[in-house]
Amino acid sequence: MSHNTPINYIFIEGPDCSGKTTLYEMIHKESGYQWNIQDRSALSMLIHARYYGRDTFNHVEQLKKELYNINNQLVICLPDWKVIVDRFQKRGDPIQNITSLRKIYDLFEEAVQEFQNYANVTVIRQEIDKHTVKDLVTWFKYFENRSLDDLQTYMLQTVAASGKKEVLGFNFVHYDTGDFNDINKQMLLYDKEKDYYQKIETAVFDKIKSEMKGENEYEREEGLDSRRFIYTDDSCISLAHFLVRDGHMDAKFFLRSSNVKDTLRYDLNFVKHLTGEVFRYLKCDRQGDYCKIEVVINSGHVI
Repeated sequence: MSHNTPINYIFIEGPDCSGKTTLYEMIHKESGYQWNIQDRSALSMLIHARYYGRDTFNHVEQLKKELYNINNQLVICLPDWKVIVDRFQKRGDPIQNITSLRKIYDLFEEAVQEFQNYANVTVIRQEIDKHTVKDLVTWFKYFENRSLDDLQTYMLQTVAASGKKEVLGFNFVHYDTGDFNDINKQMLLYDKEKDYYQKIETAVFDKIKSEMKGENEYEREEGLDSRRFIYTDDSCISLAHFLVRDGHMDAKFFLRSSNVKDTLRYDLNFVKHLTGEVFRYLKCDRQGDYCKIEVVINSGHVI
């Protein structure tokens, strides 16, 4: 693949005795320690805050931050209650008792009902076995090879699952080796956005060329190491910033808003197209020279 959307963290969640440690170890073994796996996430902090009657605002916000990062995956282990009871009776626990464990279990059940349809959430109801782990690892590898167009689908699914018409702070990191071969040229001609996209592209290249000519307040000719290759505006695609370091390019985009149902797939295709054009213009085009594309969609909404 010439592009990939790497997994940042795999969070494994669930009540005590749900199989988290087993799953953690089996994923590492099956994948050859391919990913950074975290035992528990902000979800556990939220659930225990609810259990003890503490304020939950910070934990809710941290959980949103983890879930709205499309590079993250959350796995919730929640087998049948009888399985939990059987394991608890065999193992015991210095902190939990069967009553407290049941309350925690029920809070996880509520969380599953709320988050199970998010695009980057997987719920495992059965006991962990090799087939379950193999399927999970296959899914993770499949996800990492997805294009930006696929990410739009995941974000739309998450907005729908949230029960709201807007999610704040979608973000992801995507890499390309310099081929940019997944750009859809036809989508750049989308009637509602093509003039807007052309306006941005023209402004970006006008900025880069003028900086290289020294047309700035310092009267300084900028080179490839410049920090000034930046486009800003108050429209939907609000910021694009390009940095070149050691032959690699780092491209950051901030979208103040995008309609995840009708427009985002076109916006993301344009973002990648624009990155590719700048990448080639700045001659960061040697095969294997990675380009990092980081995108924030501050308001991912459905009209």
